[in-house]
Amino acid sequence: MIIKVINSRSGLGIVVNGEVNGSLHTILPSYIAVELGLTIEGEATIGSCCSLIRVSYSHVDLMINGKVIRTMVLISDRVNKVIVGVNDLKLLGIEGN
Repeated sequence: MIIKVINSRSGLGIVVNGEVNGSLHTILPSYIAVELGLTIEGEATIGSCCSLIRVSYSHVDLMINGKVIRTMVLISDRVNKVIVGVNDLKLLGIEGN
């Protein structure tokens, strides 16, 4: 799924192929957050498949199929691709596969 992730403060954006895997929240690899110059707004503890982990979060504009939402994204060193959260897909009116 082709998506655009935009830092609304700076206007910087990146177009990537996002994956839908059942995650509730959108997750960005830390290298993309750095490339976009995202400001870390805080940390959250989330459940992964096997344990609880601490991750940073920020907010971005997420564009899919010409529709845009402002959403919180989790930032992790443990992923190497953008994972699109099902909550964001619902807000955009898009069904995940």
